Amino acid sequence: MPNPKETISLSNYLLSEIEAAINDNSYESEWYLDTEEEETIFLCDPAITGMYEENERLQQKIEEDEVGRFILIPSRPSREAWRQMERFIHSLDDVDDNTRDLLLNTIQGKGAFRRFKDAMYDIGMQDRWFEFKNREDRKEALHWLRSEELITDKQVEKGMQLYEERLHQKQRREMEIANMNQGKLVKCRNNSGHTQQLTVGKKYEVLDEQKEHLNIRIKDDRGKICWLPKSHFKLVNF
Repeated sequence: MPNPKETISLSNYLLSEIEAAINDNSYESEWYLDTEEEETIFLCDPAITGMYEENERLQQKIEEDEVGRFILIPSRPSREAWRQMERFIHSLDDVDDNTRDLLLNTIQGKGAFRRFKDAMYDIGMQDRWFEFKNREDRKEALHWLRSEELITDKQVEKGMQLYEERLHQKQRREMEIANMNQGKLVKCRNNSGHTQQLTVGKKYEVLDEQKEHLNIRIKDDRGKICWLPKSHFKLVNF
C-alpha cells in the first residue's frame, strides 16, 4: 500500500457524506470529494433540481481541475449491495435455519432490496441490519480514502473509532429515552418550538408516557398538563 501524499482530517459528518455517495447509484447524480475544502460535492441533473447555474459552475470547476483537487466518489454496484445483504444474513448466528432460508429467499430476483427491507421490519431486525450496514459502509468509505492515498492506516483506525463512539452515543440516548417513564425526573435540553412551555435546564416530573410516539406528559411552565416529545429532555442522573 503506498504512503499517502497528503492527508485529510476525518469527521463523522464527512465520512457520512462519503457513505451516502457510495450508496447513491442513481444515473442522474455524481458525487465528488473536494480535497481542498474537505467536503463532498453533489451534482445532479439540473432538469431535476432546477439548479442550472450552480450545476454549471461546479462542473466547470471540476473540469478545470488540473491538480486532482476533485475526486469522483464511486457508487457501490448493485451486485455488491446484494452481497452486503447476503453477508448480513450469514452473520446471524442466533436464528434458525428456516429463518435464514426465508431471508435468503427475499434477496432473490427483482425487488430484492424492498423485500429484504420489509422482512427486516417484519421480524424486528431492522436495527441490527442498519448497524451492520452502517459499519460496513464506514469501512468501505475509509478504505476508499486510503486507496486514494488521502489518509493513513492510523486514520482508518480512527475513522472506525469515531463510528463506534457515535454508535455508543446513539444507543445510550435510545436507552435514556426508553427510560423516560412515569415518576422519573427529566431536564429540558432544548425548548425549540416550545419556549412558552419549557425552560432549558429546568427539571420536570414525568406524569405519563406514550412509548409508541416517544412523548411524555408533564406540567409545563404555564402550569398546564401537556404532551411533549422526549427529544426535548434528558433524564436526571442517567
